[in-house]
Amino acid sequence: MKPSLLQECLPPIVYRSLCGLAAEMQFLSYSHKERLRKNEALKGLGKGKRAFLLATGPSMSRENLKLLRGEDCFSISNFFLHEDLPVINPIFHGFAPYSEHMIWENYIAWLRRGDQVLPPRTKIVLGHQAYDMEKQFGLFPNREVFYLYLAPYTCRRRVNLLRPVLGPQTGPILLLPFMIYMGYEHIYLLGCDNTTLRDYKKSISNFYRPEEDMRINTTNEHSWTNVEIEFKANLTAFGQYNYYKNILAGTSTHIINLSTDSWLEMFPFDRLEHII
Repeated sequence: MKPSLLQECLPPIVYRSLCGLAAEMQFLSYSHKERLRKNEALKGLGKGKRAFLLATGPSMSRENLKLLRGEDCFSISNFFLHEDLPVINPIFHGFAPYSEHMIWENYIAWLRRGDQVLPPRTKIVLGHQAYDMEKQFGLFPNREVFYLYLAPYTCRRRVNLLRPVLGPQTGPILLLPFMIYMGYEHIYLLGCDNTTLRDYKKSISNFYRPEEDMRINTTNEHSWTNVEIEFKANLTAFGQYNYYKNILAGTSTHIINLSTDSWLEMFPFDRLEHII
């Protein structure tokens, strides 16, 4: 039975549980679990502290990010294009995994460009599939790299970076479990707008100009599929954010959305100037 047909036949909770179990079984056969062991040293490093997750949504252009000097900042994807990058000096930067609509050589060049402009202290976060690529092309030779085992589904009720975590439908989801595992008490979202459907069939809006994105067919008008697929992808992204909201319920970790224009309404809103 095809996965789509199975999904139609089973209750959602049963289907997700089966998929989560399948992901766990696949992880058991993963032969490079030692690459994940260094993640254990991260546990609790952010306890009692706050951190900021910086994405690339258009609302970023309205923020005074110089206020983040000295804060624990985690950046994602094309955030390295921001003019205040040296001031913010992120401690970790994540790169979204390669996907089939990208051009392989262009993706590698994009990673190299990020390595060139990110501050020296910034460590890198990648999905486990990128390990062979990193070694083959000699990427990030002077940086510490951390890997996450990314799975399409998980039924885990707590984050453990030594085990599977959700493969991100959208960039910030790559770093969110990383920050949760580190134990930050308050995680503030900036530029996590998730308003891409407003741009359907056009270039996706970000804080930077479209021509600054060196990735081909990723955020321009050629990156779109059909509207049904796009709606499902966005629904998956919102579901992943809700997954983390639910597993944090009743814990000491809180996620607050500081974006001035965001569809992530599952988190309480605030403003950066109120926090700092």
